Amino acid sequence: MGLITAAIPFFLLAVLIELTLDRWRGWGLYRLNDAIGSLGAGILSRILGLVKVGILMLLYIPLYQWLEPTYQSLGIHWSLENPWHMVLAVIAYDFCYYWKHRISHEINIFWAEHLVHHQSEDYNLTTALRQSSDLVPLGWIFYLPLLLLGMPPEVLITAGAIDLIYQFWVHTQKFPKVRWMEWILVTPSNHRVHHAQNTIYVDRNYGGILIIWDRLFGTYQEELDDEPCIYGVRKPLNTFDPLAANLQHFKRMWLDAVYTKRWKEKLTLWFRATGYRPTDAEAAMPVPSGDLSNFRRFDPQIDRGLRWYALIQHLIYSGATLALLSNAGDFSYASLALMVLMLVIGLVVNGRVLDGDARSRHWELGRLALLAATLPLLPAGTWPALIGYCLASAIAWWVLVFVHKDDTVTSVRN
Repeated sequence: MGLITAAIPFFLLAVLIELTLDRWRGWGLYRLNDAIGSLGAGILSRILGLVKVGILMLLYIPLYQWLEPTYQSLGIHWSLENPWHMVLAVIAYDFCYYWKHRISHEINIFWAEHLVHHQSEDYNLTTALRQSSDLVPLGWIFYLPLLLLGMPPEVLITAGAIDLIYQFWVHTQKFPKVRWMEWILVTPSNHRVHHAQNTIYVDRNYGGILIIWDRLFGTYQEELDDEPCIYGVRKPLNTFDPLAANLQHFKRMWLDAVYTKRWKEKLTLWFRATGYRPTDAEAAMPVPSGDLSNFRRFDPQIDRGLRWYALIQHLIYSGATLALLSNAGDFSYASLALMVLMLVIGLVVNGRVLDGDARSRHWELGRLALLAATLPLLPAGTWPALIGYCLASAIAWWVLVFVHKDDTVTSVRN
C-alpha cells in the first residue's frame, strides 16, 4: 500500500494541473465545493485506514501460510522481481476486481459501500480520489480466489495498488476516444460511461484496467456522441460532508428495515438488488429520484470569505493527512486514533460549511474548542502548531461569521 501513499503527491499535482487548465481555458469542469467534497472523502478513506484492521490481509495471510507447503510441492512460485509474474498478477487481480465492482452495483449492501465513488456530480481527477471508507468491509471476499493461484500477500497487495493507481487517470473529460484502446483498456471515454446516470449508461463498464471483461460478460457500453453523460447518482447526496456520503445508503436501508413490518423484508433487503425497497417502507418514506430531463447540480452559494476559509482548512487537513500517513509509526495507537478523530470532525464540519448549513457557524467554533481541549492528550511536539492553528482559525471564523455576519444561504441546485 506504500505505492498508493507514494502516488498521492503525484495525484494532487495532476489535479492542480487539470484545475489550472480548467480555469485558463474555461472548461467548467471544477467547482470548489464538489472538489473539496470528493477530496474530503478520499482523505477520510485514507485516515480511517490507519486505525482499522484490513480484513483481507487478516484472513489472506494465515490462509496463504497454511497452504504454502502445498504451493511449494506444486512448484508454484511468484516473485515481485519477475515482470511477467506481475503482469499475470495484475490481470488476475483485475478479473476479481471486475466481479467485485459489478456486484457492488447489483446488491444493496455492496452498493452502500461503493456509492461514495459515484456521488460527485462533476467528473474530473478529484473524482478518482473520492473513495469509500469501507465502514462495513465486504469487498475482500472477491480476492480470496487468488489463493487458488498461490498468489503471495505481497504480490496481491502490489497488484491491487497498481490496479488502483491506473484508475486515477481515467477520471477526466478531456481525453478523447482512442479506438484501439477502447477494445482493450479502461479509458477515460468508457469510464465516463460508468460514472453517468443516464439510463443507457447505468451499470456498465466495470473493469479496472482491462475493459475486455465487460466485452466478455456483456456489460460494455460505448460513450455515445448524442448522449452526453450526466454524472452523479439517481438519489443525490446533497451534502459535501464525507461521513454523510459514506452513510447515505446504509441510513436508507436501516430506515427501510425499521419502517417495514415484515421480518423477511427486514432481514433480506440488505442483500436484494440495488435500489430495492419494501413497498410499505417506500410508501411511508418516499425518496424520489432526480429528474434527468431537468438535471441541476447541488451547488449551494455561500459567501466568498467562507469559501476561502473552507479551502484553507481543506489544505491544512490534506497536509496533516500526508504527515500522518508518512509518520504513523511514530505515534501510539491512542494518539493516532485521537488525531484521526479530530481530522474526521474537521472534514465533516468543513463539508457542512460548504453546504451552506447555518449550524456550521457554531459547529466550527465547537470543533476548535474541542481540538484545543485535547492538546494534553496529543504528542507535545504538535502543541505549538496546533495552538497557533486553533487561534488563527477561531479569529478568522469569528470575523467572517460573527463580525461581518456573512450568513450561509439555503442550499440550491444549479
